[in-house]
Amino acid sequence: MTETDSRRTEARTRTLRWIESLWEGTSTTAREEEQKEAVLAVFRELAGHSRSKGEVREYVPWKPLW
Repeated sequence: MTETDSRRTEARTRTLRWIESLWEGTSTTAREEEQKEAVLAVFRELAGHSRSKGEVREYVPWKPLW
């Protein structure tokens, strides 16, 4: 293998590794977005439940029974 071919092979390898790292970053970001949406869905559901009750109770401090 000549020196020129060796350089081309190294350049191609670096390029492919760079493309792989970009792909991994993209798929990781997509997974994180899916997880974030799942968590936000839970909070949206909780917020909906808290709004639908509409019952507000007065705070009564705890008093010992003795």
